[in-house]
Amino acid sequence: MDAVFTLRLYGDGADFRSHFTAVHALLVEVESALSKTCEQSDVWRINTVRTAGDLSPHTEAVLRIALDVMRLTDGAYLPTLGAVTDLWKQAQEDNTLPDSEQMEKDLVAARQGFILEDGVCTILGEGALLDLGGIGKGYAVDCVLRYLEGTEVSGALLSFGSSVATFGEKGNGEPFTVGIRHPRDVDSTVGTLIAPAGVLSVSGDYERYVTVAGERYHHVLDPQTGYPTNSGIASAAVLCESGAYSDAFSTAFLVMGRERAEALLNQGVIKAEAVFVTAEGDCFSLAQSFVKN
Repeated sequence: MDAVFTLRLYGDGADFRSHFTAVHALLVEVESALSKTCEQSDVWRINTVRTAGDLSPHTEAVLRIALDVMRLTDGAYLPTLGAVTDLWKQAQEDNTLPDSEQMEKDLVAARQGFILEDGVCTILGEGALLDLGGIGKGYAVDCVLRYLEGTEVSGALLSFGSSVATFGEKGNGEPFTVGIRHPRDVDSTVGTLIAPAGVLSVSGDYERYVTVAGERYHHVLDPQTGYPTNSGIASAAVLCESGAYSDAFSTAFLVMGRERAEALLNQGVIKAEAVFVTAEGDCFSLAQSFVKN
């Protein structure tokens, strides 16, 4: 999943070493199912043969959530954009922008999405590629949290790329706090979540990027244009009970922009809270535990 995972555990008498070992094995299991680059992973098989069954329970669970978020966001979250993402990686190597005709062809294929029926996943668009990078880390956090619930560990802080979660309490009894960084200043935050209930995922135009002809292009792509999204917000932080949902929604909200994202949240069809930050650092919060700087 191309990200650093950190885990801090609390608890008197806990066998921390065994828990770290078990969590590492669990993450390898998830990675082996969801990675698009590991040969014989479920995603690799789906992309290679276009339709595949005998999927891991991890893969089926993630695909079902991905379909749900695609539906709720009208395709703002689109996990079949893998071929378009590859065009941008190649663009950096070639130092030239992606070919517009190939871009449009790949976008048309990606927008057709995929189906999941009777445990078989089929990509509908010719040439489209499945990429679960925008949901897999959040799902992995969910898996670790479920594991910890069955242990004697009294508290934990998990961080996996752009997804963060807390479990239980700190050893000193103080509440966990999670800061949301300023999108233009790596050393400062716009505010803090106090004792966040759930998994926080953040998507921003500052996290990953490619450089083409001296210009930076961030990694969150608009499924309508194929280019990096320019929705008026620089970061979207989403807090959900589920890390998979928060991960996918944070990507979708960055694409949708503040007004569309808030409209969806206000419908009450999803249980989530959000904090939107503009490039200038202006903050708009729909999160009850958020304290602005």
